Amino acid sequence: MRKRGASALDRKQLDGRYARLRADVGLMQVPRGGWLRALRSALGMRQRDLGSRLGVSAQAVGQLEAREVEGTVTLGALRDAAHAMGAEVFYVVLPEAPVAATLDERAEAVARVLARQVHHSMRIEDQETSESERLDRIRELKQTLLRTPSMLWTLPGDT
Repeated sequence: MRKRGASALDRKQLDGRYARLRADVGLMQVPRGGWLRALRSALGMRQRDLGSRLGVSAQAVGQLEAREVEGTVTLGALRDAAHAMGAEVFYVVLPEAPVAATLDERAEAVARVLARQVHHSMRIEDQETSESERLDRIRELKQTLLRTPSMLWTLPGDT
């Protein structure tokens, strides 16, 4: 059976990895001129030398380094250049907040929207609920949503 999403344990482990990366985020800051240029220079390699290893011109290497700085380089091109210098490429998509916190915040927001819709319908039918009942409904909805996180991202009219 195919797994549909990350389990709570998977998310916790991923958050742990992200926390360690976040602690050393300064190490991942791109050096002036980019990583390719920094390593090539540190190795004493000219653009012509790297180009020869890649089967391209020195000008093409300069363009590759410029694309890295601009953020338009492909991962494949980065990998090829890195391998030509005896290096590896790693990349990460690092969320601004822990995944668990993002899910909790989103579940709270969606639960409030859904509870407000129910509250509005009940009021129209002259069956308005109390504030404590509304808060209980929000808590219940939030727990349900957290058990099925895919439901958090399909709120109509939400972008």
